[in-house]
Amino acid sequence: MKAFVFSQKGIIEEKNLPDVRLDMTCEADRRAAVLKPRFLSPCSSDVHTVFAGNGPRRENLVLGHEGLAEVVETGPEVRDFHPGELVAVSAVMPEPGDRTGHAGMPFSGTKLGRNIDGMWSEYFRVPDADINLAHIPEGLSAEAALMAVDMMATGYTAAEEAGIEEGQTVAVIGSGAVGLMAGAAARRKAGPAGRVIMIGSAKDPVSAEAAKLFGVDIYISYRDGSLVYANDRRDLTPFAARDPRANASGSPAVDEVFRSTGGYGTDAVLICGGGPEALIQACDLVRYGTGVIVNMAYIEGSGTVSLPIFSLGRGMSGKTFKFELSRGGRDWTERMLAEALSCGSVQGRLVTHRLKGFDSIPEALELMRRRPAGLIKIMVEI
Repeated sequence: MKAFVFSQKGIIEEKNLPDVRLDMTCEADRRAAVLKPRFLSPCSSDVHTVFAGNGPRRENLVLGHEGLAEVVETGPEVRDFHPGELVAVSAVMPEPGDRTGHAGMPFSGTKLGRNIDGMWSEYFRVPDADINLAHIPEGLSAEAALMAVDMMATGYTAAEEAGIEEGQTVAVIGSGAVGLMAGAAARRKAGPAGRVIMIGSAKDPVSAEAAKLFGVDIYISYRDGSLVYANDRRDLTPFAARDPRANASGSPAVDEVFRSTGGYGTDAVLICGGGPEALIQACDLVRYGTGVIVNMAYIEGSGTVSLPIFSLGRGMSGKTFKFELSRGGRDWTERMLAEALSCGSVQGRLVTHRLKGFDSIPEALELMRRRPAGLIKIMVEI
């Protein structure tokens, strides 16, 4: 079968690999399924893996963890999925009995394209099919279903872990697909009385327009702190002079969030993009005593991260940090698919570019790497 494999840093190449088959004498294969990809979406995680990592974990590693696929074969112990069915494949696959997806190790739950071969092949295998595949609701568009398995699952995980309540103010750092979905989730949880502020790119108007669509009230440029738009500038107490140490990074975007909140900061910060500086900004922005910061962003490198001592209240700030992997598995994925259906498949608007054919996968990956103007996500129809 044809497959695109991660052969060395910066390179994926097409190879012919042995066909994927189930061995019914193998206990794990009795619970597994073989699938054929139908709709794929290269992820920024794939870009990090290929272009920023140290190289493939093993020879001929097949990438790809974001897609919809047709069931081809199931083991005899698979009860809920059948050949010929189009299903959503969970991007994160917890082990049986493990709800975190980590199983005690970093990224151990993100199996496809990391620990086992992914979806960029003519056929691929999914372990424990009954807990890692998901039924797609009737009436849900392919675009929206495709966005639910990873982008929506990750963004909504951030909002869930932050414990956002009605009426709270939430900042989202990052305006890519995950950030937009985190903004949508924050909007749903904070309700009409709450506010959602996004710090994102002002270079391309597409993300800002999408942010409006998903309910973001205030959009701030991360580069210069300028207001791209503000749908909710309530009457606030005048912005009081703050100790300059309250903005440890010197970010003008942080100053603008303080202005937009009367100097109080936010109840939660959801980090969905940026580098280590985003952690510093989040620590500055979130309120003392009850503030929660949830990081969903991939931080490159293997060094250390520094945090601002002043904003940490010299270690006694009452601020909570969480470093999270997206929730996954069938239950969470089907919850995302149902949510997407209830929203009228608006999540499908994240798909801005479409390609056709298996051989277009490298082109799609390169597009995600270059991020031309107007691109949020790509759908490859096989």
